[in-house]
Amino acid sequence: VMFFFMFKVLTYEPNSPVDYLTDVQYGAASKRWQAAYELSKLLSNPELVPLDNEFHRRMIAVYNHSIHDDPMVRMYLALAMGRTKKSIYGEPLMQGLGDKDKGSRVAAIKALGSLAYIPSINRLMEYTDLNNSVEERLSATISLGNMGNKSVIPILSRLLNDEEPNIRWDAAIALAKLEDPSGTEVIVNLLDRK
Repeated sequence: VMFFFMFKVLTYEPNSPVDYLTDVQYGAASKRWQAAYELSKLLSNPELVPLDNEFHRRMIAVYNHSIHDDPMVRMYLALAMGRTKKSIYGEPLMQGLGDKDKGSRVAAIKALGSLAYIPSINRLMEYTDLNNSVEERLSATISLGNMGNKSVIPILSRLLNDEEPNIRWDAAIALAKLEDPSGTEVIVNLLDRK
């Protein structure tokens, strides 16, 4: 048993992004979402993001096909694409904003913010309206703040009055990152432990 254990430890090789993507594409139903989750974790390390365009084209194809799969697969694939910081994923993720599953939409919103995909600003602004869920509004607020584009200042300023405290706080922090002082009072209140 000890010999087997040592052999297993010494010969263990972690899966690559390509291996996980293959598991998402061809694996059993119970394995696909787990592979997508592992892929999203792996791609948070910039050194592990594949450089070849074939991988990225394949990932887009798998994401597009995942609309018919378990929503968790699509959700984790969206997060994985956002973590790559590759703008090639912007358009497919914008398509994901129309998903029926809320978790998939929220993941697409977050991923677009991670990419800082400027063409998505107008679509993300739509998710800050009160008729959307708190999760969608909060994710859109954070994503707009990640854009680094001063055109979002008016919408973030409006969100300083949102009924949800987390949205107010994230709007204020985003405004501070954009060197706009209008959220100062919210940040001061956030820092006041009383």
